[in-house]
Amino acid sequence: MTKPTIYLAAGGTGGHLFPAISLARALQKKNFKTIILTDARAMQYASQTEGVDLQLLTSGSIYSGGKVKKLLAPLKILLGVLQAMIIMISNRPVAVIGFGGYPSFPPLLAARLLFCKIAIHEQNAVLGRANRMLSLLGARIAASYAGTRHVPSSSRGSMVVTGNPVRPEVLRYKDSAYSRPNENGAFNLLVFGGSQGASVFSTLLPDALSLLPREKLNRMRLVQQCRKDELASTLQAYGALGIDAELRDFFDDMPRRIMKSHLVISRSGATTISEMAVIGSPSLLVPLPQSIDQDQKTNALQLSNHEAAWVVDQKNLTPIKLAEMIGEFMENPLKLETAARAAKTRAIPQATENLVAFVETYAGYTNGIKISGDAA
Repeated sequence: MTKPTIYLAAGGTGGHLFPAISLARALQKKNFKTIILTDARAMQYASQTEGVDLQLLTSGSIYSGGKVKKLLAPLKILLGVLQAMIIMISNRPVAVIGFGGYPSFPPLLAARLLFCKIAIHEQNAVLGRANRMLSLLGARIAASYAGTRHVPSSSRGSMVVTGNPVRPEVLRYKDSAYSRPNENGAFNLLVFGGSQGASVFSTLLPDALSLLPREKLNRMRLVQQCRKDELASTLQAYGALGIDAELRDFFDDMPRRIMKSHLVISRSGATTISEMAVIGSPSLLVPLPQSIDQDQKTNALQLSNHEAAWVVDQKNLTPIKLAEMIGEFMENPLKLETAARAAKTRAIPQATENLVAFVETYAGYTNGIKISGDAA
């Protein structure tokens, strides 16, 4: 018997792609055929997509890029819609699920034009613009947070809160306990900026750490994700300070690094927030200032409002302030341990199972077999 097909549409950044990959693998175990429709950026994660069928579509954003890109965006969107329609006509799906990002819009619009069932999963605490438009086209909504902002009133009653799926590599540490640093022992500091990196940390951290006393620098064990073109200069800056530092442009074992850290300094993308909650890591969050609708700031509040993290706007984070905060954390490890326990309370480790149940119910199938009635 032919397996029912479910297409998953996602932008090519880790925040959109990783939850889609988690759902794809879980649905495969439930006897569905899954195909992820995305853009070329997803190929940077090729090492993490084994066993998952990726198909690349053309797309564009009317909200970002220069004038030329914005002018060309409607044509690219139309081409992406036509590409998706051809794919879906040849292999008709029982449902199409979107995970946000502008490349998710053409496949879901194509599915709606073909009268297929469509649904969206919102990872952030703010409904993204693509997802907002799709919800107005009748897409069912699964959300990571009950209080997700900008959900249309017409959709809120049927919205299901599933949590945000995380990778198996993250779930491996869901039962791990935080090990607070000894007051005179090594202090493991992890710094990263999400899948796209964050240049601000490459300049801000060396300046801040240079203000710490020698005894604290001797304790520091620093792991930092940097953009490739910033690796050499940042490493040189740490070398001048005599800091034990490991820098890379990409870590393929980031969940283990989070688990081993005493403090994480990072952006506050949806995947980052979910992973640190599941692992139980205390964090200092610096939301991306130019994020659309301030979604990263709203994400960060999901932890800081429960004393599981500290949030500082980038414009307010000077080297002096950052040095003071890091120094205080090193002197008061109990604060970090308390935040780690609080982070665990915000985790939904069963999010993938919740989302699978949502998709199966909506598609009208269970374990790949059509059930009686119609969940639409």
